[in-house]
Formats: sequence, C-alpha cells, structure tokens
Amino acid sequence: MPMNRPIWVASRFEKTWRRLTRHQRDRVMEIILALPELLENPHQHTGFGFRRLRGTFFYEARLDLSWRLVMRVDAEEIVLFDVMNHDQIRRL
Repeated sequence: MPMNRPIWVASRFEKTWRRLTRHQRDRVMEIILALPELLENPHQHTGFGFRRLRGTFFYEARLDLSWRLVMRVDAEEIVLFDVMNHDQIRRL
C-alpha cells in the first residue's frame, strides 16, 4: 500500500542516528519500510510493538528490549523524532 506522507527527520534524531549500532539502524529501516502497514493495521506486526503514546500524536516502535523509535504521525507527514528508552519516553 502506498503511503502519501513524506517522512522527515528531526535534528535530535540525526544526532542519535550517529550513535546507533548497525543492528539498531537496520531495525529503524525495517520500521520505516513497514510504516504503511503499521499505520493501517498496527497489531498485525506485533514484533514492532507499534503503538500511539497516550494523548499525543507520537507513536513508538520497538527496536529491541530497551530502545524505541519515537515518531510524530499526522495526516500530512511523519517525523522521525528520536530513539529513546522507556524512561525518556515517559518524560516525553
């Protein structure tokens, strides 16, 4: 299914990207490629743990046990916000 929303990268994501391991970078790319399906049917790909953060336009997807890709999703665009752990996401 085509996705008609551009994907942007926040400056804080760019800084974090440089510190990610190769496995984490690969996982981010897997999530990006799966986004059209994840947005349409989030529970189909349970391995990503894709879910909306309560009361926000932010979503998270699992990279591994500790780290999550956080993105802002709205009708016009998707912004890769950052890679964060559980505590950082709670403070968001």
